[in-house]
Amino acid sequence: MRTIDVLVQGATVELFHFYGVAIAPANTGDSREEVRLHTDPASTVEFTARGFSGFLALSANQGVFRAMTGVPPMVDGVGDWMREVANQLMGKVKSRLARFQIALQAELPQLRHPSDVERRGRSCKQQCCYSFRTLKGEVLVTLSGDFDESSLVFSNASPLPLDGKVILF
Repeated sequence: MRTIDVLVQGATVELFHFYGVAIAPANTGDSREEVRLHTDPASTVEFTARGFSGFLALSANQGVFRAMTGVPPMVDGVGDWMREVANQLMGKVKSRLARFQIALQAELPQLRHPSDVERRGRSCKQQCCYSFRTLKGEVLVTLSGDFDESSLVFSNASPLPLDGKVILF
C-alpha cells in the first residue's frame, strides 16, 4: 500500500468517526466497477502543490449523512453538508501531507455530477479509488491527478498545527 493511500484512508476514517459514523475501508478484492462510480451529488475539491495536483472527490449514501451526529438538519438535501465534509476531508489530507513537506493549496468544494467526476478522472495521470462501508451505506473517495510519491519527505517538524490544537489569531 502506498503512502498516499494510507493518508487518505486514515483521514476518511478519522473524519467520519468524529461525526459518530463507524466506517471501514472496503476490501479491495471485493471492489466492483459499480462501486467505483460516485453517487449523485459528488463533492470535489481541487488542489495544487509541488509534486501534487488534481482533485479529491467524495460521495456517500444519504443515509450516511443522516446518521452523522452533531449535523444541522438538511432541509434542502445533502449538498451543502457534502461540500463541508469534502472540505474537512481535504483539510485532514492537507495536514497529513504537511508532515511530508507538501504544502497543498486547496480550492473551495464544488458539487459535481458523477459523470463529470468520472470524465475528469479519466483525463488524469493517476486515479486512486477508496471505497468504505458503513452500516448506513457506502462512501466513495477518489483522488485524481498527478502525484509524485518521490517528493514525500517525512519530517516531525510539521508546518501546520496538529488536529485539536488551538490556533490563536
